[in-house]
Amino acid sequence: MRIQKNVLFLAILLSIASIPAFSQNQWTYDFNNGLNPIESGGPALKVLGQPGQYIKEKIPGSDYLNRTTYQFESNSGLQFNNTEAKGFLSKSFTVEIYFKMNELDSWKRVLDFKNRKSDYGSYIYDGKLNFYDYAIGEKAPVRANQYVHYVYSRDFETKVIKMYINGQSKLEFKDPGTEGMLDNDQVLNLFQDDLVAGYEASGGSIALIRVYDRVMTPVFVRRSYQTIAKNFKEPVAEEKKPEPKAEEPAKQEPGRNKSLALVTGRVYDGRDLAPVNDAEVMVRKSDNDSLVAQAKSVQGVYNFELTPYQSYKISARADGFQSKSIAVKTNNRYEEIKSLISLAPETYSAPLTTLYFTQSTEEVEGNSMSELDAMVAYFQKNAGLKILLKGHTDNTGNFEKNLELSNKRVETVKAYLLGKGIPADRIEGSGYGSAQPNKVNRSESEKRSNRRVEIWAEPIKR
Repeated sequence: MRIQKNVLFLAILLSIASIPAFSQNQWTYDFNNGLNPIESGGPALKVLGQPGQYIKEKIPGSDYLNRTTYQFESNSGLQFNNTEAKGFLSKSFTVEIYFKMNELDSWKRVLDFKNRKSDYGSYIYDGKLNFYDYAIGEKAPVRANQYVHYVYSRDFETKVIKMYINGQSKLEFKDPGTEGMLDNDQVLNLFQDDLVAGYEASGGSIALIRVYDRVMTPVFVRRSYQTIAKNFKEPVAEEKKPEPKAEEPAKQEPGRNKSLALVTGRVYDGRDLAPVNDAEVMVRKSDNDSLVAQAKSVQGVYNFELTPYQSYKISARADGFQSKSIAVKTNNRYEEIKSLISLAPETYSAPLTTLYFTQSTEEVEGNSMSELDAMVAYFQKNAGLKILLKGHTDNTGNFEKNLELSNKRVETVKAYLLGKGIPADRIEGSGYGSAQPNKVNRSESEKRSNRRVEIWAEPIKR
């Protein structure tokens, strides 16, 4: 009878795919042979976190058929090594998983492409498929403690990422870079979260993992799910449209303004993922660079309540690190947005900050004064740094007059620094007129970005 069970179960697995089992265009893991694939010669999966258990589960509706599942604890999981697979996932690929999670509150990691060095990757969030932080799908039939068929694919040529639940496409978008591909570590992690945002993971069980070295078509994905659902006889979660009901007031946390969006984030050292404490974090509007809010990070954490339906730039600055900015868009009221800022060691290869000036004058714009005050505090603490001021203008008017104006802008900033006690021998500066624009001078907003003084730092040579 044991032989009969194994043969029948293998037949089920092989019927899931429409290609021969011996093809090397896929690796299939059913856990009957531990973490090795059913195809010969393939790479074994690696354990992440706590080792899981192999559990024999009875297939619903069957008196004698079992399947082997791999049960894993929270913030544990499995890893596919692409180097051992000889670059199997280096171009177009598809990942197919049949699994269940014990918990589905908040963010739960599914796939991690950057070996826990980044928060980017695929999640299930509040029943929705999510690729942080670029795209989120509609509500999908995902339930805690219930198996779900999940498929992720990325086309190498078009960069299009597609995500499916139970055979239905739920999310499709273009990868803005290579966030949906493996990095230099060449490992694909499943279910274990990164070390930055606090273990956004759940325990669960996996019945099947299959990886393909190509993008599988929607028809293939749908048929694969139908075969699994038929043979495994799992209850299918139906997508129910919510019944009309009276609108209820949103639940409000103490002190939380329900008309605003909450942006929570962390500033961390990109080398070891350690939180950066007391980083200066500033929020500016993307369209006009006006300062909206600022705060100090506490154990790397910062929080802002921002107006919805706006685009912002959040920048972080800390001693010993290069400043960095990220873009954030608030789409709804009372939503929560994660924003992570990874800082690199300071190299002084870019300006520490940029101050903007009123058209045709050497007057610093009001919203740049907070930046200037922050620079004063920075250079007072870092006495071993020399200050380099570089003045610029837009292309309006005569070149010679613009050159003169750019030098006056440098002198304005220098005078302010001197007035705050910065020694004159630490300050150097020069104007460049309109010769080094930051942007093309086609619109007023672009011209504004050229009316500037950049503040650079350089170690004092002893």
